[in-house]
Amino acid sequence: MRMGKAAIVLCLSWLSASCQAGDASISQQYIESNIERLEAAIVRCDSKAAENGMPDSDVFDLLRQYEYEEVRVFLITRSAAMANECQKPHLTDLAHTIGMLEASTAYAEVEDLISSVKPLMYGKETWALKERYLQLPDDMKKNLESIPYFQKPFRDIPIIERLESANGL
Repeated sequence: MRMGKAAIVLCLSWLSASCQAGDASISQQYIESNIERLEAAIVRCDSKAAENGMPDSDVFDLLRQYEYEEVRVFLITRSAAMANECQKPHLTDLAHTIGMLEASTAYAEVEDLISSVKPLMYGKETWALKERYLQLPDDMKKNLESIPYFQKPFRDIPIIERLESANGL
């Protein structure tokens, strides 16, 4: 998941830089500023996840009560969901900007930029993650989602690694 975030930040930086390369139109400048704000939000939310640290031993005990693969799916998808929630205002702004520009006469000026950004926001992987999460047992989701640790951005990989090392995986 962190690799995906890094790829998004890198792609958004590249797209932003490509807009600055020439004499950018107002439309390009407008979408560029939205991309920059989203990029800053991604970095900020990743910092919040890092600050969250590791959950306490009671949380690990609860996680071990469920099947490992279901816990892994929960951690990966919940971490992505909390990151998206953290970034939501900026994602919403960018989506709104894309919609406005697609419906405007300025679309031709920013078509390449928009077509580069949309897969990052609306890729099929986004739905695939959500779909796997929806297939988890409802009682498991309810129990784990109620834990305050999982109600804010967190890093899933260190938790998965700790569970794997404890299980000898």
